[in-house]
Amino acid sequence: MNMETIRAFFGWMVAIHLVLYVWSAVMCIVARNYIQHKHGKWFGLTPEAINAFLYGYLGLYKVLFLVLVFVPWLALLLLG
Repeated sequence: MNMETIRAFFGWMVAIHLVLYVWSAVMCIVARNYIQHKHGKWFGLTPEAINAFLYGYLGLYKVLFLVLVFVPWLALLLLG
């Protein structure tokens, strides 16, 4: 496996995870009432708890995306 293949692999990972993150964020904004209703009914959670969970989920996803996917891809771009 050469450097160009690894760089392309991480590039596709960045693209896929960026689309998933943006889709998740949009769904959390657009479908917030639906999510609160369903999860409140299924798990007995309050809307405030669901909002806190969604905020934490998006924050954790963003940090993991940056650390595990974007920074290695950027480093590979800078190396070659």
